[in-house]
Amino acid sequence: MPSKTEKPTPKKLRDAAKKGQTFKAKDVTTLIVLAVGVLAAGIVVDLRHVIAEFSHVAAAGADQDAASYGLEWIRSYLKMVMPFIVVCAVAGALPSLVQSRFTLATEALKLDFGALDPVAGFKKLFSGRAAKELLKALLHLVVLCAAISIFVEQNHRDLFQVFRASPEALAHEWIRLTVKFVMVLLLCALPVALFDAVFEFFHYQKNVKMEKREVEQERKETEGRPETKMKRRETHSELLSEEVKANVEQSKFIVANPTHIAIGIYMNEDIVPIPFVCVRETNARALAVIRHAEANGVPVVRDVPLARSVYRHSRRYQFVSGEDLEPVMRVLWWLRQVEMANSGARAHTDGGEDFPLPEVNNKKEEHDE
Repeated sequence: MPSKTEKPTPKKLRDAAKKGQTFKAKDVTTLIVLAVGVLAAGIVVDLRHVIAEFSHVAAAGADQDAASYGLEWIRSYLKMVMPFIVVCAVAGALPSLVQSRFTLATEALKLDFGALDPVAGFKKLFSGRAAKELLKALLHLVVLCAAISIFVEQNHRDLFQVFRASPEALAHEWIRLTVKFVMVLLLCALPVALFDAVFEFFHYQKNVKMEKREVEQERKETEGRPETKMKRRETHSELLSEEVKANVEQSKFIVANPTHIAIGIYMNEDIVPIPFVCVRETNARALAVIRHAEANGVPVVRDVPLARSVYRHSRRYQFVSGEDLEPVMRVLWWLRQVEMANSGARAHTDGGEDFPLPEVNNKKEEHDE
C-alpha cells in the first residue's frame, strides 16, 4: 500500500472538515467551559437576588392557583439559569468552531452503517487512540487527587471555619471556596489537556496526509475544470485596469522575468524612433500582463537580465534608458524579421547575424490555468 507522505491540499482539508475530520482538542474546550462557567456563576448568578426571587414566589403562592404557581417557579428558575447557560454554550461552541475553522460538518450528519461493524469496533479497542484515552483517564484520576490534596492543604482552616459562618455569609463562602477549587483543578489538568491537544494534532495531520497519486489526481481534476480556468482568467483580468490592458495590446512586445516582472515596450517610428515603456508591472499584475498579451497575440520575450535592467533604469511612460536601448532595439529588429518572414518577404539587413535571438512567444497559447 502506498504511504501517505504528502501534505494535504486546501481542498483535502475542506472535504475532511465537511466529514467532521478536523482538529479537536476536547480537553482544552472542556477546561475553557469549566473556567468560564465558574466565573459566570460568580458574576451572573447573584445569590441574594435568587433567594429574594424565590422567597417572593413562595410568599405569593397562597394567592395563586397551582398552574400559575408552577409557571412562576419555572419563570424564576429560567431567569436565574438562562444567562449562565448562554455563557457556557458560547464558551463551548466558540473554541470548537475556531478549531474547525468555522466549517460545518454537513456530511457527518449522514447515517454511517459502517460504524456498526463489530469487527471495526473491536479493532478500535487496540488502537493508539484507545491507549491514549486509557492513559488520559488515569491521568485525570491523578489530577483530581492532586487537586483535592493541594486545595485541602491550602484551605483546611477555611473549610472548618465555614460551618461557623452566618447564613448570609455561608453561601458566599462556599462559592469562594468552589471557585478556588476549580482554579486549582484547572491548573492541575492543564498539562493533561496540552498532552491531549498535541496527540490530537499529530493524529489529525497523519489522517489527512495524501499519497502523491492523490495530489496529482486532485490537481488534474481541479485545474482541468472549465469553470476553474474561467475563474482564474477573470481573476487575472480584474487585476489590470482598462488603461493597462490597452497599453498591453498596443505594445510591440512584452519583456518578462518570467513571472515577477513584465515590461511593455511601445515604439512608433513615425513619431519618435525610440522605444517607450508603456507597461511596468510586477508579481501578480505581471502575470496578468503576460496572460493578456498572449491572449491578444502580443509577443512575450522571456529575458531575465533585460527585464530586470529595464525595470531598474526606466519608469512607466518614459523612454528606454541608454543602458538598455541596444538590447531592446535588437529585440525589435528581430521581431520585425520574424514578421517579414511570416509575411513571405525577405529581409536584407547587414549585420543581422550578430544579433542574438531571444526566446519569444508570439502566438496565443492554450492555458490550463
